[in-house]
Amino acid sequence: MKRYSLALMLAVLSVASASAQSLKPNAPAPLQAGINDSQTDNFTGTHYWYFYAGPGRVTVHCQFKGGGLLGSSMNSSLTFTLSDVAQTWQQSKKLVSGSSADARETTFVGNLKKRTEVIVSVAPVAGGLVRMGGEYQITVGGAVAFGQEKTGDPIVGTYMQMYGMTENIGVTKFKADGTIVAANGFTGTWKLFDADTHTYAILINGERLSLMYRPGIGLVDPSDPNTADFKALK
Repeated sequence: MKRYSLALMLAVLSVASASAQSLKPNAPAPLQAGINDSQTDNFTGTHYWYFYAGPGRVTVHCQFKGGGLLGSSMNSSLTFTLSDVAQTWQQSKKLVSGSSADARETTFVGNLKKRTEVIVSVAPVAGGLVRMGGEYQITVGGAVAFGQEKTGDPIVGTYMQMYGMTENIGVTKFKADGTIVAANGFTGTWKLFDADTHTYAILINGERLSLMYRPGIGLVDPSDPNTADFKALK
């Protein structure tokens, strides 16, 4: 598996403070005040966010910052959808990179009569063998309130092992007690090495790995931050 340059590692470290997005429609990540800056593509999947809106006027500004990933000039699109939790209403808008400014950003405007939990999904083009997607921003304003980040270590969860090991171990669970169990029977341990960069020391069946946790992607090698060695599952 080809690894990219040190410049890419520095790039991902520079956005380590970006909001923690979610791949789980039933457990969206809370939007925060100000700009929520993130990145997704068809290899990663749809991101889910939430915030509280109303009563009163609310705006949700969405921007597709660039075309593709890794500096690619290839045009791509993201579909931003707002809905309530019960899916009694929804509104979608598609943004296209590399197009006119009007098509790269949009603003949803509404006037809600009561406090509502609003779900915001960001969906890249589905499928394909070429990585398509890019960076985006979401900013909400008006009569809004924000939820809290989930507690606990972010690495805790279920992943599909994709790269980085001599043997494919399949679906793998990283447990809150620091242990790891894989579908093929392998076991191991994980330990936080550096909190600022979300870097972990991982030991599975005698193999040692040093991986970074990227919200909405999974566990990645620092030299190839856009490819998940352990892909986060919904």
